[in-house]
Amino acid sequence: MKQKLLVNQIQNFSLHDGPGIRTTVFLQGCNLRCKWCHNPETWKKKSILSYTENKCIGCGQCMEVCPSGAQQIQNGQHIYERTICTVCGKCVEICCTEALEIVGNDYSVEELSELLLRDRRLYEISEGGVTFSGGEPMMQAEILYDLCSRLQEEHISVAFETALAFPWKVIHRMTECVDLFLVDFKIFDNEKHKEYTGTENTLIKENLKKLVNYRPIMIRIPIIKGINDEIENAVVTADFLAALGKNIKSVELLPYHDFGVEKAKHVGVNQQMFEAPDEKQLEQLKEVYRSRKLNVVE
Repeated sequence: MKQKLLVNQIQNFSLHDGPGIRTTVFLQGCNLRCKWCHNPETWKKKSILSYTENKCIGCGQCMEVCPSGAQQIQNGQHIYERTICTVCGKCVEICCTEALEIVGNDYSVEELSELLLRDRRLYEISEGGVTFSGGEPMMQAEILYDLCSRLQEEHISVAFETALAFPWKVIHRMTECVDLFLVDFKIFDNEKHKEYTGTENTLIKENLKKLVNYRPIMIRIPIIKGINDEIENAVVTADFLAALGKNIKSVELLPYHDFGVEKAKHVGVNQQMFEAPDEKQLEQLKEVYRSRKLNVVE
């Protein structure tokens, strides 16, 4: 039986995930747990059920078709018991308000390849391509290797958005079929990185040092007020990146947004609310990177 990719969503006409017009494929599964994550519904490497409470009208039809008893009506209110849900999808099929949705769908390499190649003309005229994001696409690297290789055979540019928190041998193999890496770099300090992402960053830094010898890299740094918006963090990060050389093509500072907070509720995750830096602080941080001759995305 052929393995399949578990896809969260496919976003066409993407303009912010690499050069040109791209199709961005968001994959299920992530080995980090960033407290500010804007895609918490992608954490688990399996299909899950998303429940949007304010769409529910309490009709009870989902309860009638649910074989596991996960959908319940108690005191006139809909209750969803995630712990006993089998994600069979019967409730999704019958829900007339789309309050219930399955997150994470299977695609074979052949199915996804055919789908992505439909926009090849757009990729050609815009010098775009396909970007794999997530979640963390390295979680499905073995199957993605085959898909990315097929796309390259069709002369489609392939980009990979990753935090690099994987053994080097996994990343090294992907350099054979990926043209550009978009690297999410969070916090320079190792202990603080572990506190806010659940993972140390020593391996990430070592992988980044190696990766610059293979492929061009665009760095993306989320900026969260009170977490990593200090000038000191920017200085050590900028110095580190500048020392890596010319394959660091750009640095993009991304102000925090709270899109993930509501999405987290839909999949049973309680996410902390953070704040974005003000424009003055963000500009000061950008200047630190510019002063190191790094190309800062505006």
